[in-house]
Amino acid sequence: MADHWCAVARVGQLRPGDVIAVVAEGQEIALGRDGDRYFAFQRRCAHRRGDLAEGIIARGHLVCPQHGWRFSTATGCHDEASEYCLVSYNVRVADGQIEVDPRPVPHPEQGREPSA
Repeated sequence: MADHWCAVARVGQLRPGDVIAVVAEGQEIALGRDGDRYFAFQRRCAHRRGDLAEGIIARGHLVCPQHGWRFSTATGCHDEASEYCLVSYNVRVADGQIEVDPRPVPHPEQGREPSA
């Protein structure tokens, strides 16, 4: 299998609670740090396409700045409706770089769009 990891940020660039926009092989991604753990999700909210890179991290959730939808930073799934999950990407730290694999991690319910 080919190595798909893309360096998108440096260790130390994100403090706990930070979320930034990055691009890995054309995928727009919201990269965040919840405590000591990094996560990477699709950049646009599944609800109304709010920019999750402008969201906040609160109590283990990435909160959309547009309508307050809460997604678990561990799973990418909506706080109250787990059938609505963000596209997730694997993250690792290597040689002082934060790397993302731009191939989506499948969710059982991924692909459903919530109603407005």
